[in-house]
Amino acid sequence: MPIVAHPKLPSLSKLKTEDLIIADASSLAKEFHQELRIGLLNLMPDAALQATERQFIRMLGSDENILVHVYPTTVESSKRGEEFQDYIAKNYNDISTIYASKLDGLIISGANPSKPDMTEEPFWAPLVEVMDWAMENTNSILCSCLATHALLKYYFNIDRELRGQKSWGVFPHTVANSPNPLIAGLDDSFMGLHSHFYDLPLKKIQDTDLEVLAYNSQAGFFLASTTDTKLVLYQGHPEYDAISLLKEYQREITNFLSGLRPDYPPLPENYFSKAAIPVLENFQKKVLLTKEQSNFPEARLSELVKVEWRHPGKILYKNWLNILVKAKEL
Repeated sequence: MPIVAHPKLPSLSKLKTEDLIIADASSLAKEFHQELRIGLLNLMPDAALQATERQFIRMLGSDENILVHVYPTTVESSKRGEEFQDYIAKNYNDISTIYASKLDGLIISGANPSKPDMTEEPFWAPLVEVMDWAMENTNSILCSCLATHALLKYYFNIDRELRGQKSWGVFPHTVANSPNPLIAGLDDSFMGLHSHFYDLPLKKIQDTDLEVLAYNSQAGFFLASTTDTKLVLYQGHPEYDAISLLKEYQREITNFLSGLRPDYPPLPENYFSKAAIPVLENFQKKVLLTKEQSNFPEARLSELVKVEWRHPGKILYKNWLNILVKAKEL
């Protein structure tokens, strides 16, 4: 059974029903020959902070033979409420202690974009400082979504581009014909989840020493990496919960009703089962008629999600963990 050693983050109580043990390092009953220390730089805003913790920590339990010690941290990225300032002060590692640590790898979460130019984001300066540190002091940096866009801007001067339509849903991907160990055991046409308004021009990525490892012509690239896996760049979201897009869909309905978007949101592609369609259509008719959102059938719809991205996501993270183990042995 997978075990992750971690400080007692209150949010992790929700993982107790899953096949994952969260334990304090000193209380582990099982001896592990393979251990890793991985930092988690969480840039998400208050509303998604704890869900993001759970998502990545769940993925770090992908290999039951490897004990992963996780060190959560953050940087000044946006204004936080008093409750979450206190939560972070009590449960996170200060970035200065991360700099003094010996980590095998670093995960950098996405963040909510607020400006067209990323260099004007409040998180930009502290983020690039952490990336520079990790380049010198860890064996691999794994970036998610906006962190991937930031790294490509900073190190490769590749600017993200606003898409004509949001990449939103679960898509089949072409897997590169490559010996890169990140994609070992991954089936061609595996299903991967996307949720991004911005994209990165494929041609410019291919002109660097990065290798695009998984790609969908409609959704964009899912995963790219340097050949030595020093940089692992996800634009897709293998870590997302089953209901992550469901909650995003609900927020988009709210945005429609408040005038923040002109149209009723389309469904995420390949995400809901066929049985969900009449439920969604009936709710849409109700919203359009009453101009209000009440009694959103979240519980019913959460049972009608096709969670096809979870298994390949576990393969990808297991591969990354084993790459870190091998790098540690060198």
